[in-house]
Amino acid sequence: MPKVMRGFGVDLGELLEAAGVRKDIFDDRENVIPYPAFGHLLFECEKRSNCDHILLLISQHTRLADFGLAGQLALCAENAGDGLQRLVDHFNLHSSATTVSLITSGNFTRFVYAIAEQGMTSTGQFQLGAMVISYNVLQDLFGSAWLPTVITVASRRPANPRPAQKFFHAPLQFDSDESAVVFETRWLDQRLPPVDPLVRQRVEGEARAQRAAILSDLPATLRRILRKQLIIGDCSMDQVAAMLGVHRRTLDRHLQEHGEQFGELLESVKEDVARQLLRDTDLQVQQIAEALHFSSAANFATAFRRWSEMTPSDYRRRAR
Repeated sequence: MPKVMRGFGVDLGELLEAAGVRKDIFDDRENVIPYPAFGHLLFECEKRSNCDHILLLISQHTRLADFGLAGQLALCAENAGDGLQRLVDHFNLHSSATTVSLITSGNFTRFVYAIAEQGMTSTGQFQLGAMVISYNVLQDLFGSAWLPTVITVASRRPANPRPAQKFFHAPLQFDSDESAVVFETRWLDQRLPPVDPLVRQRVEGEARAQRAAILSDLPATLRRILRKQLIIGDCSMDQVAAMLGVHRRTLDRHLQEHGEQFGELLESVKEDVARQLLRDTDLQVQQIAEALHFSSAANFATAFRRWSEMTPSDYRRRAR
């Protein structure tokens, strides 16, 4: 972001002050920023640069190395598939606002990005930027010869899609129920350069320590896991408990200690996803119901009225 904004002649200090973001945010790559605050910062970037695809330009500069420990962990694997799964697992525990998933079906695999943050008023600006970053990450693991099969984006088509189309060199589909990079599964077997054993030992040790610390905030961790499982289609408590390496009763007991119930967390995640798809895409209500694994649009509408005291169509009209 600093490099791109300076190219537009924008003073970085004034930009951060106007967005209400602390001025040392770029001093350390491990620094984090809440998604709502990030959205306001991007709004200021777009306004001051007078460029409607500024996030696309910023995202192009983000590579695997910019993911800190998660990126290092990925590069310590023997092949791209193992590295990508390491990145997914660590990223999902570390990020409180988003989740990524790796889903293989036959000859094709999807690298899926989703918002897990509550209370977002708009996510459209993040969806395309995330796909640009995902493209760069996959290219760093697979090599420069790799190209995706298709890119799907969970937001409406921008007024000018040409900059994005030029970047990806692949079919680009908007108004999807998920943001994903789809590619041939064979690329997961790509070998990665060897890593010094001492470096691997250090990186994996740091990752284990971070995992233990992050799991202490169980409700936030479960929200991220449930957002990922909602994409896959298996949100059962048994499956989630198995992913955490605990028994279902143990998971239930820990949730009770936090004053939470599994079913209520799952309902909350479904509500957030429903609102995002209604607000940021032109998908039909039936398509959104299917994406959330409801048996019918009527059942989805009933659930949505329980969540918001309005129909999905009414919410969509008021949110735009």
